[in-house]
Amino acid sequence: MEAVAFDVRGTVAHFRKPDTTATQLTYPFITPTAAKGLIGAILGIEDFITRDMVGIRLLTPVMTVTQQMSMLGKDGNTFNRPTTIELIVQPHYRIYYAGEEHVSRLRSFLENGHAVYPTYLGVAYALTKPVLYKYYDRVEILHEIKEEIETKAIVPTRIIKQVKIEPGRSYCRAGGFMHIYEGGRKFNKSIDFIYEKEGKSIVFLPTEDQQDIKITKLGKEVVCLV
Repeated sequence: MEAVAFDVRGTVAHFRKPDTTATQLTYPFITPTAAKGLIGAILGIEDFITRDMVGIRLLTPVMTVTQQMSMLGKDGNTFNRPTTIELIVQPHYRIYYAGEEHVSRLRSFLENGHAVYPTYLGVAYALTKPVLYKYYDRVEILHEIKEEIETKAIVPTRIIKQVKIEPGRSYCRAGGFMHIYEGGRKFNKSIDFIYEKEGKSIVFLPTEDQQDIKITKLGKEVVCLV
């Protein structure tokens, strides 16, 4: 299995929580399904279904602001309707993409700065340009981990047995992310994460059963792939 890492950043982002209506709240960072959708846009695959996996690292602190925006009505109506929306400010992420299906082609697109469709951070007015960070010709999957490990990537809660609480850290939990995209706007399973709000590292002891999540080593970095 090989992997590629690339960075995306922007002025704002919005990854809408599906259970919010009047006030449209956002997940605190790009979701795994949104990251795969962004990769599908780069490759020109409209309904992107893959067994490849992603990991996510925060490169800037999580900051949000609530803003009332004037949105166009649906069904062809042109009237403006005030909508309260929560936005992520100055988002910057590193996305790790690993597997055996699309990594080589994605690497080629990133090296040449190409994308078939526009790439954005959750909404069409939050455009972004992916920038290649690094290619990994080998992904080391860590098994039977008996000691604490350290990562700067987000960590799924269900593989955490214990978190080492360190001074100067702001640990947060974010839940209700869709996990597996099955096509046709249908999703299966949900997943929750622990992250450090400033993007600092997390030290944790993993559970013995990681189920459909892989703890990997990419170069010198430990990354949880989902």
